[in-house]
Amino acid sequence: MVFFRPDRPGYGENPYPELERLRRTEPVHWSANLGAWVLTRYAECEQVLLDAETFSADPADGAGQAGERVAAHRAAMPLGDAPILGHTDGPDHARLRGVVNRAFGARAIAAREPGIRRLVAELLERVTPGRPFELMDGLARPLAAMTALQHFGLPPARREGFHAAALAVMRARVDGLSDPAAPRAAEAAAGYILETLDEAAPPWAGGGSTLAGELARALDAGELSAAEAVMLLVHIGLAGNGPTAMALGHAVAALAMHPDVAAALAAGSLGAAAVIEETLRWDSPTHSVPRFARRDAVVGGRRVRAGQRLLVMIGAANRDPERFADPDRFDPRRTGPRHLSFGVGMHYCLGAPLARAELAIALEELVRRFGVPRVVEAARGGTLEVRGFERLVIAPREPGELEG
Repeated sequence: MVFFRPDRPGYGENPYPELERLRRTEPVHWSANLGAWVLTRYAECEQVLLDAETFSADPADGAGQAGERVAAHRAAMPLGDAPILGHTDGPDHARLRGVVNRAFGARAIAAREPGIRRLVAELLERVTPGRPFELMDGLARPLAAMTALQHFGLPPARREGFHAAALAVMRARVDGLSDPAAPRAAEAAAGYILETLDEAAPPWAGGGSTLAGELARALDAGELSAAEAVMLLVHIGLAGNGPTAMALGHAVAALAMHPDVAAALAAGSLGAAAVIEETLRWDSPTHSVPRFARRDAVVGGRRVRAGQRLLVMIGAANRDPERFADPDRFDPRRTGPRHLSFGVGMHYCLGAPLARAELAIALEELVRRFGVPRVVEAARGGTLEVRGFERLVIAPREPGELEG
């Protein structure tokens, strides 16, 4: 009998033995307790992510009462009928993504790198040299949020207010039926965000396209409705911050576990970008991605019924020995297949170029200042979909100190 219980103690700390067992014994597994098919092999994970016609990203396409509740909730909420990019497939997804793609192109990211370096330097200036440093609140989370706001091109005076407004809009999307105040707050927040877009700089003002500038241009051209523009800005503004912060935590923890890699990075014989890519494969913050079958389908020889939920286990796919040689080994110099941490196909992560730049810059600067790090204290958090460190205290390694 095969079981998958990610709620058991210890899974969040190290899920990979459990995922390896499941991949070996039943790579397409029906989990009654999760009410979902659990996919742990790279081939099936890639198949489902690539086939957006058969496997929907929208939870409203789930079977029975679960999907009906999502649809009913949206109908009752302000902006509820406005699509969220991550939950939209087909022509609507292509249209919405086409509006904002340029803001995440190579030229836009290159223009943002000096600002990211300044943010990292400012945050690390608060660290007392030689003393333990809490990475997640001290650098990872504020850097992710501040980089996003800077990249969006929002007027500086509006940035703090935008974050609160975005949370209000999403709160109504999530639990507005149980909180009578949430819909009213979302309406006010949407108005604030539209005012913010009115004040946004043109797309190429100051060098580099900005998200707010592209949305303002699309609104003026009639390519987007006001509700669509608000939801695009809200979703993109909130969706990537947590995983990006967690990825930095995972990268630093990996360096602490592999001091030879940290020493090579500090010496310049290994690039930070390579360390980030291997971290994303070896310990992805995006642990699983849900999909919903639009029609009956066959996945890995198993019959999936229309409306059933599938959990694409990114953490398992990235350690599939059929795709990655010696997959449990942390090796930033490896070559071969790409990991699935940013997805694949239509829903490939829009913000991946920005996240990669931000993570590499932050890791370079951390190693320059701290050298080879050691972990003083660590506590994990997150969910089945996104996992990472809630708290990670690091310190410089003492001269001559040895670790694993």
